[in-house]
This record gives sequence, structure tokens and C-alpha cells, in this order.
Amino acid sequence: MSRLALIAAGIAISGLFATSARADAKDDYSREVALQAKAGAPVSSEALDVLYAGRSWNWGNGAGYFSADRKRRFTAWSQTGNYWTYAKGSWYTTNSGQVCMRALWRTKMSAWPNITCFSHREKDGVIYQKPSMGGKWYVFKSNPSSPGDESRKLRRGDLVQGHMQRLEALR
Repeated sequence: MSRLALIAAGIAISGLFATSARADAKDDYSREVALQAKAGAPVSSEALDVLYAGRSWNWGNGAGYFSADRKRRFTAWSQTGNYWTYAKGSWYTTNSGQVCMRALWRTKMSAWPNITCFSHREKDGVIYQKPSMGGKWYVFKSNPSSPGDESRKLRRGDLVQGHMQRLEALR
């Protein structure tokens, strides 16, 4: 084997070890986050109301709005290319740390009901979140707050209504 081939093989093997080390570190971090979340207490319904009410949660390709009124309306939209969907329904919180959205999702050709919940736990001022049906725990809100926190995607106001009207007109 030539010297160049040996160097290339060494670089490739080093890359595999580096990738494996990063994956191991990520797995270790995920395990630690899960342990911290499980050691925490469920976030109260009142605290979740303060966190979500009157805010829109931006998803990158859409958003969901949690109204602050007594009706607790939930509206949402999502669009990827030509595929779009929107939802109308309600939201609620529980003292077991859940925020749930119950809505009828619509596309141009169909509609279906769906309930989606997220679990929240708090330990030492850090709020952890995960989808209630599967998924992994992650840091939702750091203490102190961090620029990468998912909670920073919650923006005051209804950022959904204009998109909803546009999509409803397409139906």
C-alpha cells in the first residue's frame, strides 16, 4: 500500500472515531438530560398557562397560537412546498406538566382530529420538555436562558391568523 493510501486510510479511520466520539457524547448528554428531567417535578398548570397563553410557537415551517382568552383557542398552520395544513381547536394544561392541543387539522382534500401533548418538568429552574407520545427529553428553557432554548420560539401575539386566512381561502 502506498504512503498516500495509508494516510488516507488513517484519516478515514480517525474520522470514524471522531464521529463515534461525537455520537457517544450526544448519547451521554441525552441520557443526562433525561435523568435531570425525571428527577424534576411536573410544571404546574398555572406555570404552563403563563408560558404559553397569548403566544405563538414558531416551528420553522409554521406555527401554533395559544389564545389567552377563556375559550383557550388553538390555531396552527404548516407548509412545506405545495403541501399545507391548518388547524383550529383548543388547548389545555394539566398539573401533571402537560400542555395539549386538541384540533381539527385540514388540507385541501381532507380533515382529521388530533390531540398532541408535550410533557414539561422542572429542576433547578431548568424546564425540560418532550412529546408525550415518545420522543426524548430536551432542555426547553435553561437557567439562565440560552439563545438555543426552544422556549425562545414562543413569541407574544398571534402570528398564525394571516396564514390561516390564506390557507382557508385555498380550501
